[in-house]
Amino acid sequence: MTKQAKEYLFITTQDQLDRYCQQAAQAKVLALDTEFVRTRTLYSKLGLIQVYDGIEIALIDPTCDLDLEPFWQLLTQPSIVKVLHSCHEDLEVFKKYANRLPLPLFDTQIAGQFLFNGKVLGFGAMVAQELGITLDKGEARTNWLKRPLTNNQLVYAANDVKYLLPLYHKLNDQLQELNLQEYNLAEAAYKVEQKRQDKDTSLLFLDFGTAWQLKPRELAILQELAAWRLSVAQERDLALGFVVKDPTLITIAQRKPSDINSLKNIPEINKQELRIHGDAMVACVKRGKALPIEQCPKRVPRMTDHPEYKQAFKTLKQMVLQAANCANVPMEMVATKKQLNQWIKATWHMAYAETPDFTASWRYKILQQTLNDWTEQYALDKSDEK
Repeated sequence: MTKQAKEYLFITTQDQLDRYCQQAAQAKVLALDTEFVRTRTLYSKLGLIQVYDGIEIALIDPTCDLDLEPFWQLLTQPSIVKVLHSCHEDLEVFKKYANRLPLPLFDTQIAGQFLFNGKVLGFGAMVAQELGITLDKGEARTNWLKRPLTNNQLVYAANDVKYLLPLYHKLNDQLQELNLQEYNLAEAAYKVEQKRQDKDTSLLFLDFGTAWQLKPRELAILQELAAWRLSVAQERDLALGFVVKDPTLITIAQRKPSDINSLKNIPEINKQELRIHGDAMVACVKRGKALPIEQCPKRVPRMTDHPEYKQAFKTLKQMVLQAANCANVPMEMVATKKQLNQWIKATWHMAYAETPDFTASWRYKILQQTLNDWTEQYALDKSDEK
C-alpha cells in the first residue's frame, strides 16, 4: 500500500458505485469480502460487498436499487488479482448473483496452508499471527440484511478487507521466496473451476452417507427423491433439510410406500411434510419402482470392503508424502484422504469413480511418477468387478 486508506465509503447510489469501480479498475490487486445471511435458505442472501483497492475501502449496499454490473466486471478483469480469505462461500454468492467468478484469485487461507504446513487458519487468527492485530469480532452475528447498519457494523465489515490487503502482500512475498506462488494461484484457480461446474442431479444420492447400504431398486427411488428435493429447494429457496431431511428420504427408499396411507406409517415423516410433499414423494417412489432393474443405479461400493484397500491406501499415502516432501509442499495441500481415495477408485474402476483431482490440477506435476509407480504395483488385475 502506497497510501493510507481513507475512511470507508458506504455506497448506496449508482453514481458512487460507478465512480469507485472506475477507480478500482486501475488497481493491480483488490481485496474482496461479502457479508450475507443464510439460515433456512438454499442460497445466501447478499447483504454487503466489501472492496479495498489500496486507496479507499468501499462498502457496497446491494439492498439498494443498484446496477452492480460495474463491480461484476472487476471480478473477471485479468489484470487485477482478486484477494479473498476462504473463498468457498464468496464464490457461491458471486455465481448466484452474477454468474461470474473471480480470476485471477489469491485466497489467503490457501496461501496459509502452503506456508504453515497445511494448517487451516481463520481470517482473525491469520491477521493476529501475521500482522499482530487482534480483530474485534463483536459484530460477527449481525443480520446483514437489516437496515440501517450501525457504524460499528460497517467498521467491522471494512476491517475484513482493510487487513486482507497487507496480509496478501506478506503471504505473497513468502510464497515467492519458497517458489510456491505458482502452485498457490493454480490451486485457487482450481477451486474456481470446481465451483463453475454444476452438480449432476442424477448422482445426488451419492451425497447420502448411508447410500452404500441400499440395493439398486432402493437407490433408484432415492435418486428420484434426491433430484425432486433439490428442485423444490431451488424453487422455494429452502435449505435441503428444510424440505425433507436425509434420513427420511433413506427410509422412504427402503420402505417403498405405494400410496399416502403407506407413507403415513413411516414415523420419520411429520404431518407437515406429508401434507405438503406427500403426493410428490409417492410419485418419486413409483418412478423408481417402475425403472427396469438393469437401469437402476449400481450399489455404492465402500472402499473398506475391498480386500486390498487398507494396504493400497497406506502405500499410496506414504509415496505421496515422500513426493510432497521432495517438492517442499505440505502433504495436506498435495493430497487429502478424499483425493487419495479418488485415485484408488478410478484406478480400480469402481462404480461412481470421479476423475481424480490429481490428473486435473497442479498436483500432477508433483505426483505423476509416484502415481505411475503405485499403479504398477496395485492396479494390475484389480477391480471391484473381479
